[in-house]
Amino acid sequence: MRTNLTRGGIAAAVAGATSTAALAGTGPLAEWNLIVRTNLTSSSEVDGSAIVGGNLAGTSNYAVQGVTASGNVGLAVGGSITSGNIQVNNGGNVRLQGSNAGTLNLNGGGVLVSDPSVTAQVASIFAQLEAASAYLATLTPNGTVDGAGNMSASPVLLGGQNVAVYTITAAAMQSLGQLNLNFGAADSVIINVLSDGGVVDLVAPPNIIGGFNQSNSSRILWNMPDATSLLVNNSFNGAVIAPFANLVLSGGGMNGAVAVNSVSAQDAEIRRFTYDGYFEIPAPSGAAVLGLGAVAAGRRRR
Repeated sequence: MRTNLTRGGIAAAVAGATSTAALAGTGPLAEWNLIVRTNLTSSSEVDGSAIVGGNLAGTSNYAVQGVTASGNVGLAVGGSITSGNIQVNNGGNVRLQGSNAGTLNLNGGGVLVSDPSVTAQVASIFAQLEAASAYLATLTPNGTVDGAGNMSASPVLLGGQNVAVYTITAAAMQSLGQLNLNFGAADSVIINVLSDGGVVDLVAPPNIIGGFNQSNSSRILWNMPDATSLLVNNSFNGAVIAPFANLVLSGGGMNGAVAVNSVSAQDAEIRRFTYDGYFEIPAPSGAAVLGLGAVAAGRRRR
């Protein structure tokens, strides 16, 4: 059942998470370039590895620039491949829980069919992502966005990193001609975006400029805890957590790890910039918060 993600609901979701400890791992956004809870329909490509909990449809490519997931997995599908010509590159392996009604082309990798573990893995990943999204939404903003869309912050030390935190509504973003990020002294940037009736519309404008560039994409995290629909048509930089949203990517491309509930149209690339920045998962029942930032910051890109 979906958590009520009002401010009060978010606070209740993370209550009791009182301490921080390093997690022995780098987290799903540092491993997977695309994470989809249910179904993916794509006519484009993912530069790194992708994991899909439901069905995969359309003609698409994976691990185009290299395999990013452990186990040399380029593509994992918890449902079936229902149509299309699917290509997995750079020796990436395929894990398929269901059946294959399309054409699967490999470039040196192997296929594990009837793999019952994919669905469970996706469920585990989204349990982490939902908890992290709810927690990140409670962080106190230390950055501001002026009327011209200029973003600047006084970062605070979290998990061994200087973290800039912004909170903005989708409606406020849509009213701006641009978002111009001043990265400043930050090691990581967290942008909490509160939806407009469930919708986060990033169809340009605003144009995303300044510190929003490809070289910073692995250190920027857009958190959309209550979005049910995410629309993108321009070049977009940074990782995205929108665990309840359907993504429509109609152009431009996204430079960063993407985690969404479903993808009904992917007509542009998701490029290989997995997330190495600050990230925390609050454990349930008052257990320790698991801090990923310090580990992820030193992660060697595969």
